[in-house]
Amino acid sequence: MKTCPPANVPLSLGPNGVMLDEFSPVREKGDFVLALGRICPEKGFHLALDAAKRASATLLLAGTVFPYPEHMRYFRNEIVPRLDDRRLFIGAIGRRQKKDLLARARCVLLPSFVEETSSLVAMESLASGTPVIARKVGALGDLLEEGITGYFASSAEEMADAIDRVSTMSSGSCRRVAEQRFSSRAMTAAYVELFGRLAACA
Repeated sequence: MKTCPPANVPLSLGPNGVMLDEFSPVREKGDFVLALGRICPEKGFHLALDAAKRASATLLLAGTVFPYPEHMRYFRNEIVPRLDDRRLFIGAIGRRQKKDLLARARCVLLPSFVEETSSLVAMESLASGTPVIARKVGALGDLLEEGITGYFASSAEEMADAIDRVSTMSSGSCRRVAEQRFSSRAMTAAYVELFGRLAACA
């Protein structure tokens, strides 16, 4: 919406949302941080691995390496050399395992280099009561509330510092923000209302 050219129809910014009932916080967090998504250069997971090592934190990296030459080269040259007994690549995971890991992680790292249009991972993480550390790019800059639901960090050094500080954040606060801002019901209602206005202009 921020870069959309002027239009003659009554457009408004519609919120994205997730199925909040599918995610829930847990009472005790695990001793690991989590990163997940497509394993490709623009997602910047090498920064997450570097940050976790600087912070002496165990990191689980979950995701798929699609058979594109650039993606495979990135995995081979930038990810594999950074793996060790505490920085682990666990590959693709199913929905049940994803929900479990999102809830038990100390935090989720999103070191993306691209102007993200949204981030289901960020919203699902907060719905799970887990704060997010992210580069401030695209929609990620709007999804997090600095110091409440996560931290913005542009480098591995800043991410490592944020990992050290994230334990002061409340799982309950993350979940409350998700309920207030990222409900799929609110998203659906906003789209129905927008379609109604568009239809009235036809």
